[in-house]
Amino acid sequence: MFNIDLAIKFGSSEIIIYRKGVGIIAKEPAFLAVQENGKKFKVKAIGKKAEKLYLSKTASVTIYQPIKNSEIVNEEMATILISEILKDIITDKFLLTNLTALVAVPCALNEKQLRLLKKVLNMSGINKITFVQNSVCVRSTLDIDSHAHVMVVDIGKYLTDISVLNEYSLDFGRLYFIGGQDMDKCVKTFVSDNYGLEISNLTSEIVKNEVASLYDRDQYKTEYTGLDENQKFVKSEISANEVRLSIINVYDTIFKLIEDVLTRLDKDIRADVYNNGIVFVGGASSIPGLYEYAKKKLDLPIFIPDEPMDTVIMGAGKLLTSGKEFIKIDI
Repeated sequence: MFNIDLAIKFGSSEIIIYRKGVGIIAKEPAFLAVQENGKKFKVKAIGKKAEKLYLSKTASVTIYQPIKNSEIVNEEMATILISEILKDIITDKFLLTNLTALVAVPCALNEKQLRLLKKVLNMSGINKITFVQNSVCVRSTLDIDSHAHVMVVDIGKYLTDISVLNEYSLDFGRLYFIGGQDMDKCVKTFVSDNYGLEISNLTSEIVKNEVASLYDRDQYKTEYTGLDENQKFVKSEISANEVRLSIINVYDTIFKLIEDVLTRLDKDIRADVYNNGIVFVGGASSIPGLYEYAKKKLDLPIFIPDEPMDTVIMGAGKLLTSGKEFIKIDI
């Protein structure tokens, strides 16, 4: 029987789907908008369109975010969301009944959470599921000796996943509740304290994404609009260096966590990591200047892929086609 082989990544706040032989075919925030009428409802929007309605705060629909931090928090709505995404990207109804998936997840999901995720995926039409940790997917993209240990630091929107592994064993893996959203809050607080303006979470994220840099004294600027004390909209400017000053403590906290992990490792594995280095992935690893700043703070080899946000899903896609054995999660 002909199967559609997929790789799926459940990130902090989005779902990314890769199809074998094609590449990334979907990248959607985990939002679902429905029109409710008693116990009945109608799907009005999914993904980016639903998130836009959520951020507008004016929608006459109910907005759900049924998957948060890679965990199912609303089984019914998560099933509907995944089913709708699959129907959008695979239009042949016959093929929708012959889906298999390699599913990439953070290291800290427990058996109960994984079983619920598997149930939701099965109900969405995916028949065969193999779970793999994000760091294993990243490790598959590295051209180094299979016995060599590396550290993978995945900085997502809400969580940071720090793992140490080679191709045969995962020797450390832990999730920390720190990430890009903390940086957004820092930008918001900085603007309030220094300019007396209130900005939305979306505006602070946009400002961060446009000009954030870890280069010292970077003076590139961007405009934003905030509310003053009289509730009037005011346009202002902020520089990359000001954003750096506001978010640098979040990166420093992550580096301290990395140093703590290094002290916990067996001395031989620690020596291996010092030799082979750290791979940074995830959205917050895209910031200019991270390589230089991390190199200075950690004094280890530092690697940042060209597309750090997509490294996990591309690694999962590689595992689909390589035919090599890899570390799976047994449930």
